[in-house]
Amino acid sequence: MNRREFLAAGSAALSLPLLTANRTGAQARAQPGSVNVDPRRLQSVLDDAARSLGIVGAQLAVYDGESVYELTSGYANLERRRPVTANTLFQIGSTTKVFNAALVMSLVDSGDLDLDEPVKTWITDLELTGADTEKHPTLRQLLSMSAGLDNGPYTDHGRGDDAIARYVASLAEVPQIFEPGTAFGYSNAGSNVAGLVAQRAMGINWETLLSDRVLKPLGLEHSANFAEDLLFRSVALGYRRAPGQRPQRVQIWGLPRSMAPAGGTLCCSAGDLVRFARMFLDQGKAPGGRQVLSTSAVETMQTPQIDMPAKIIAQKWCPGPYWKMWGGEVIHGHSGTNTGGSSLLLWCPEKNVAAATIANVPNQGYPLADRVFDTIFPQMFGIKKPRSPKPDTVTPADVDLDRYTGTFVALNNRFEFRIDNGKLVAKIPQLESELIPLGEDRFLPRDPAMGGNRGWDVAFWGYDGNGRATHFLNGVFALRRAA
Repeated sequence: MNRREFLAAGSAALSLPLLTANRTGAQARAQPGSVNVDPRRLQSVLDDAARSLGIVGAQLAVYDGESVYELTSGYANLERRRPVTANTLFQIGSTTKVFNAALVMSLVDSGDLDLDEPVKTWITDLELTGADTEKHPTLRQLLSMSAGLDNGPYTDHGRGDDAIARYVASLAEVPQIFEPGTAFGYSNAGSNVAGLVAQRAMGINWETLLSDRVLKPLGLEHSANFAEDLLFRSVALGYRRAPGQRPQRVQIWGLPRSMAPAGGTLCCSAGDLVRFARMFLDQGKAPGGRQVLSTSAVETMQTPQIDMPAKIIAQKWCPGPYWKMWGGEVIHGHSGTNTGGSSLLLWCPEKNVAAATIANVPNQGYPLADRVFDTIFPQMFGIKKPRSPKPDTVTPADVDLDRYTGTFVALNNRFEFRIDNGKLVAKIPQLESELIPLGEDRFLPRDPAMGGNRGWDVAFWGYDGNGRATHFLNGVFALRRAA
């Protein structure tokens, strides 16, 4: 399946089985009366959203400060009619990046790593195009998506323990998008570099480090990286569908091991995602009281490092999770999509709550989370969630469109912008979309497929000396002007 097929699959109605909620006890901390979770309502919301979006199988997990509720809907394997259970593992994609950041921070706690040293300190053979030693990024910049690295390739470098190192070596020919620390640009490549730093510092493969320092200490029993571990679990297969057609199973399981720290291999249940988020709510502690991360590490991971020019997905980025404000409350989280699954994890420290969704129809994972969270956050958590803007509900701002015309590029990515009948139009292979101006260099694509149905806005920044923008941000992915 190519990238275009991955983004373009549609949705249709599907009959889904109704499964009961699973609740596990936890140490109470939320203020009485501030959160009111209704498991039956959760089940209904999940089923309705999954059915309307044509999702084959999904999970929802909610932590209310006292208990973890786990809801399931649909099938992990449609052909064999195997239902999703609370223990079913899904591909979580880039939500892995917060796990990777937690691993790095555990090594900062132990004194084995330093967030503000150039990563060349540990990857002595690191070569980046156009970057001298002073311009090599730091771990803090890599984890907060401000390192300036291109998002990078999705190349397979084998299944050996050197897969990540081989991937990072391939970046020598990939130009940087901007100088480290000067802007925001989401980068899978940067996450892989950070993962390799951990591996090089300890002399242990990344997956073992993650298991020993994060998964096992937190008691995350429904999480796994290697295929041989998945063989002993209930695992959700991935599906895609065109409008009006039955779902078709995705024939490619996932991304290669060389992309593991960025989200290539980790599979989890939604319950394990919220149990992971509890660590941040409990100041770095596991449920039994074990200190997995120091309180200072948790504070660092939840402290914004860079502002985002686009604002819908998030407004700022921290070392690992993103940061946004909903109804006056700070929300942290991350989302991710792989070939067979899509996840979204959010937590609110002030309210002491967390929620996660996962779906096995990847391009409907974000719409699922949006619909489910539209109910959970305002009605159960008491947090006003902004409604996602739609093309027909926004009023176009009056802006000078000439600033945005031209061609912007990154590796295997090219956007061309032109003015057509007074409107800014974006063109990528097999897709054109009008961009509706929101003001402050932000736009909303009329065609949601431009952002893989993630519902995000896009933005421009910088000045080239002639009043034109120097960079473009497609939701989170940065490109530099080429013409």
